Amino acid sequence: MAALLVATGWPARANDSAAELSIGGLQFVRTNDVAMESENLSIGLDRISVRYQFANVTAKPVTLTVAFPLPDIDLSEAENIALPSNDPINFVDFETRVDGSPAPLTVDQRAMVGNRDVSALLRELKLPLLPIGGREIRLSDLPAATRTRLVDDGLMMPAGMSDNGRQQYAPGWVIKTSAVRQQVFPPMRTVTVEHRYRPSVGSSPDTILRPSLRRSSALGQQVARYRKEYCVQDTFLAEIDKRAGSNQINSANLQERRISYVLKTGANWAGPIRSFKLTIDPGGNDRLVSFCPGAAQGIVCYRKYA
Repeated sequence: MAALLVATGWPARANDSAAELSIGGLQFVRTNDVAMESENLSIGLDRISVRYQFANVTAKPVTLTVAFPLPDIDLSEAENIALPSNDPINFVDFETRVDGSPAPLTVDQRAMVGNRDVSALLRELKLPLLPIGGREIRLSDLPAATRTRLVDDGLMMPAGMSDNGRQQYAPGWVIKTSAVRQQVFPPMRTVTVEHRYRPSVGSSPDTILRPSLRRSSALGQQVARYRKEYCVQDTFLAEIDKRAGSNQINSANLQERRISYVLKTGANWAGPIRSFKLTIDPGGNDRLVSFCPGAAQGIVCYRKYA
């Protein structure tokens, strides 16, 4: 499912535009001994929380490996991705509680080039798997032998030319991360598991849904994608037209925020989810919300400030 929020007066971001990452999909090893009684999911711009209730349907304790995959990060596009935290391991500030108490987590993180795990090589070269913030890799600062090995092994990819005509490189691996724990489900009772984390929120300083942009033939395909992906209705566009006006420039200071969430889970427990509730928190009563059930789900919000 996808969420698009259009608002006036959001604080400016350091970059002009940032892309969102999808997250979601609790997984554990397949079992017929544990059922998911309910899932209560709340999605907001600042926080996503999900509350599961699992029931052990047997007369004996069941221990399972439970994993919550975090979004894959393709470092070749890292400059355009919105990461909510500078923590190179837990980059969404993921936390878990079991029956109200904090649960220890093991974060499994790997660097992949295609199907090849290059984590050991990066550690051997004393390089971070996720080079964000102050851990950014500058190829020019590395020893010549390290630079050569990274390029020859396909870990650093060509990334344009510098102003003086020299070839530049950027990390070319994909980071795969999961929060993993061992969970004991006592016999014939319910266990409550709660997750909280900060979402990756995409942003743009304008929106192509403004009338002067929306009616441009050059943006026709992108507007059609928005209408389908975010289930934009004519009534919503009419409200944007009223608030944005007909100016060519974005005088109303409309901006976008986008959230993507994977509703489908691993489905490895006994039977289907027995009860599911989804709450969308737009962050204010002045935002319009449109939600589409089914395969192409979406939320569209708009905020008008006085």
